[in-house]
Amino acid sequence: MSLSYDELLEFLKSRRTIRAIKPDPLPDDVVGKLLEVARWAPTGFNMQFAELMVLRDEGLRRRVKQVVDEWAEHDFYALEATRESWQGEPWRLERQGPLKIPLAPVFILILGDTRRRLGLPMNARYEKAKGDSIFECSLADVFVYLLLGAHSLGLAAQPVSAVKNGRVQGLLKHMLGLPDFILIYEMLVVGVPAVDAPPPAKLVRHLDEMVHHDGVREGGFLDDEALQRQIRKLRSGNVARHSHAAKIDEV
Repeated sequence: MSLSYDELLEFLKSRRTIRAIKPDPLPDDVVGKLLEVARWAPTGFNMQFAELMVLRDEGLRRRVKQVVDEWAEHDFYALEATRESWQGEPWRLERQGPLKIPLAPVFILILGDTRRRLGLPMNARYEKAKGDSIFECSLADVFVYLLLGAHSLGLAAQPVSAVKNGRVQGLLKHMLGLPDFILIYEMLVVGVPAVDAPPPAKLVRHLDEMVHHDGVREGGFLDDEALQRQIRKLRSGNVARHSHAAKIDEV
């Protein structure tokens, strides 16, 4: 079975993170297809670190959402206020509105079983940075497969990286009965898009700026001033899209 390069590229270019999600339930077979895609993600030394927790109970999803939303309200904006002035206006509660996750019909937690690191080569077991990298990259592969699987099914999928925060992780692990050896790596909220069209084309760096051949030529990296201009531009579009999705979810 093969997929042409052009077909693959167009599929990848068309994927967007859609944060406005309908609360309508998803059929079991659709959720099953999404999980089956994740099962085939590559993992370091085939140790298959990932566990997937699917939350469909509305009461439980509301409790998880509350934990994440409260973190955003109390911590996210406070930290954003410390941004360097050259980055432009920070995200502000009174300006962009509350940064709340949608009550999508399915929450998928990507969990990592740290005990499986025993199967790594001994140099990765005893060199923490190497072991951490293999473990986390393997979970990242599962995350990417879930994102692409959702896109292939016409679903919206929003990452919720706040689950990595210590407070959020601790509260969720207690709520869900997760043992100490489990790491909550990421969460995706998944459902039917609440918008008719995906977000506009995203800004992507040019290959000639980001690829280096046989070493780095003089001036191969952006200077500080050019980098700051690019960061400001990339960040402004991202903030705008978050804000737009939040307003849609409030309607």
